[in-house]
Amino acid sequence: MNRHIFQNILFLLLAIGCTNEFVSTRYNTLIVQGGEVSNFGSPSRNEFIETLPAGSQLTFYSQGGIYADELLLSYNGNTWEGESPLEWEDTQQAADGMSFCPPLYRNHSSFYQDGILCDQLYARTTTQYGENIHLSFQHLFARVVFDVSSKLNRQISQIEFTPSLSVVNVIPESGEVICQDAANSLLLERNDQGEYAFLVPPTNLSIDIRIHTTTGEYYDNRLETYSFSSGHEYTCPIKLADEEIGISTVEDFIAFTHLINGEAYGERSLEEFGEKTGGNMTYYLLNDLTFTEEESAQVQMIGKYGTTTSSVKRLFDDVFDGKGHSLINLQFNAPVGGYYYAGLFSGISTTGAVKNLILGQAVYNKENDTKNAAFLAGINRGEINNCMLQNCTVEIIRDDSDFGNLVNWNEGIIINCHVDNVRLKNEIPQGNALTRYNQGGKIINCAVTNCNFSKAKNRSGLICSITKNGEILNCYLKGNTSKNHAICLQTENTNIRCCYYPYGDTREPVGNNYVSAPSDSIMQYGSQQSITENNLYQILNQWVRDSGARLYPESSFLLWEKGETLPAILVSP
Repeated sequence: MNRHIFQNILFLLLAIGCTNEFVSTRYNTLIVQGGEVSNFGSPSRNEFIETLPAGSQLTFYSQGGIYADELLLSYNGNTWEGESPLEWEDTQQAADGMSFCPPLYRNHSSFYQDGILCDQLYARTTTQYGENIHLSFQHLFARVVFDVSSKLNRQISQIEFTPSLSVVNVIPESGEVICQDAANSLLLERNDQGEYAFLVPPTNLSIDIRIHTTTGEYYDNRLETYSFSSGHEYTCPIKLADEEIGISTVEDFIAFTHLINGEAYGERSLEEFGEKTGGNMTYYLLNDLTFTEEESAQVQMIGKYGTTTSSVKRLFDDVFDGKGHSLINLQFNAPVGGYYYAGLFSGISTTGAVKNLILGQAVYNKENDTKNAAFLAGINRGEINNCMLQNCTVEIIRDDSDFGNLVNWNEGIIINCHVDNVRLKNEIPQGNALTRYNQGGKIINCAVTNCNFSKAKNRSGLICSITKNGEILNCYLKGNTSKNHAICLQTENTNIRCCYYPYGDTREPVGNNYVSAPSDSIMQYGSQQSITENNLYQILNQWVRDSGARLYPESSFLLWEKGETLPAILVSP
């Protein structure tokens, strides 16, 4: 669970647990076993436990059926042994034990070394007569990791942390930690990783932070009072006030694609890249990113959607906001592991959205892959808004591919999108710019320009091949090369209105199974027409302001302006 503690610091609480195992016996003397140590961190990491080395020592305290006070035991790698064996004194009572490693004595002199709180392990046991004692250790204190952004870390010479409380005693029978107000400051030198970790007592405390810069200046801030728990790890990102949360580098994007699929990526977390907005997370792209072929190979397909009952059906159900930035030179070479739909996003759910994103100079090069693929999304059930494919190439693709360029299968809404200068270099059955199948979906306020689909063997539609129970509204086409119809090939129960294709195109704009009507307004523009290249953007904007606003009040439309070489381009928000 993430909580914002103050403006620039975010906590991620990771819970841990421990296991107790018992070995049966029926003797008055008993055996003490076990040297497992649960890591700091989440339950998913508990399988990666450590084991204490032979030669470790502990102090054992016990009340009830067994009495022990500051009993020193040593570990031989299997059992814990002392000068004399432990014996039951009252077989009718359970023995409540506490073990501390390294040894903890009453009135312990100091829990700190050079100002650093030392790690203290403990194991709590309740043992019935006839059982052996099995120890499973946890960390008594909490661990805090301050993760400093790379931009800020470059300016650091030292960083100083001052918790408001320090440890003065531990009650052996209960493990209760006693603190006092006297604070211990911890001064750490800068490290390249930007990660600064230390232990704090498990209680409510605040932490003062002073960052010393290489220029002799310093920044002060405070982590306000927060409740820390034994054995838990708290990750706290620190950044400059003007730094945005989001994906800034190629490495960030690679990490994001792994993390969003539920895979670990070093110590990175999704909280670095987005924030909660309503019921969804919104992830932000903060810069244009250019990928090498090697970096592209490390990018994972986002979401993995199959069709069989045994396959995973995981769609992207959050929001990815490109903020108008570009992902440049992505190479789609890696296999997708047999998943049915493929693209940068395997699929987008009904609650998911991808917006304000440009894919530039992407190359699709997969001879053996699912045939249901696209550059942006294999299947869309949510919203794709203000996204653009520009200067992309399909190099090699399987012979029977249903490649859809922007989206392969659309059941949601594609709005304010533009596909420009996409080229097919390999023969495939059909070529479609926006989607192969529009099944109950909406394609609104979009453009397809300067695409070359001459390698497509069969007739199709530039916007889509097949549309059923859908809508295609207020779109235009310009400068495309193909055997295609301007709009689509096959239609069923679909409204196609206010769509425009250039004068001189002699093909029917819509192919089979469509009866045109005057109200459909599928018109040519250009020479000797009332709609020309000079006023097309105004015609498109008129629909946005009138019909669009009336029919789709919940949608956010972009307006058009005249471009340098195109009759209309979308105006970014």
